[in-house]
Amino acid sequence: MKHHTIMKIGLVLFLLIIFSLSCGGKVTTRTPQEEYKFTINGVVVKDLNLGKDIAYFAILRDGNPFDGAVAKVGADTLDNQGNGNYYLEGSPLFSFGQNVSINVSSADDDFNLSTSVLMPGSFQITDINHPTITSAQSDDVRISFSSSAGASGYFKSIVRPNGSNGYTALIPATEIGQTGIDADAFYEGLTFITGTYRVFLVSYRASFLYYPGMELYLPAGLPADNVSGANGTIGAGVVASSTSIEAVSE
Repeated sequence: MKHHTIMKIGLVLFLLIIFSLSCGGKVTTRTPQEEYKFTINGVVVKDLNLGKDIAYFAILRDGNPFDGAVAKVGADTLDNQGNGNYYLEGSPLFSFGQNVSINVSSADDDFNLSTSVLMPGSFQITDINHPTITSAQSDDVRISFSSSAGASGYFKSIVRPNGSNGYTALIPATEIGQTGIDADAFYEGLTFITGTYRVFLVSYRASFLYYPGMELYLPAGLPADNVSGANGTIGAGVVASSTSIEAVSE
């Protein structure tokens, strides 16, 4: 009898140990579903030189180009061009002063980003005080331009005859309406470069980014990192019809 009692006690203790290990011992947890980190950089543009509107977005997931997203502006879906690039053009896609809705989603990742950005109003270059210049020019070249409603900033880009960047800079608030061109735009070192220079002005809202077919250069100092819910930058802008300056020999 004593032997059987000891066996029963041992069995009870064994079961208690097993129960204890399963409840209060090592705890096994499921690996949580992987969370992806998205980076979204994009711009919506009215380019009056190209004569069309453009929406362009570059999308990364965990730092790698991501082709599984759906990117939309308003009711229009951007074409997935591969390697994380999404593009759409039209004539027109947007109106001046329109609040453009933007949506980027990935069903597989349960990711959905919705935001909007205001397209600035139309504007134009109204005058250049020296449409023709020489190396002996004594006063600055000045560009006059009308304002763009709703713009949060402007920049200028002067492209050299060979297509390289001559001079690109943000336009400070004190120069809205009339801004100058740095004399260095017309030189390489000490050499005055003759030919036709293209003058671009851009009004932007929130920021401005590269897009395919862009003929101008971006300045340093544009706003960045303004996307809520992901990394990246989104902006809108209007590229005014460009004008030109002829640099000629004396």
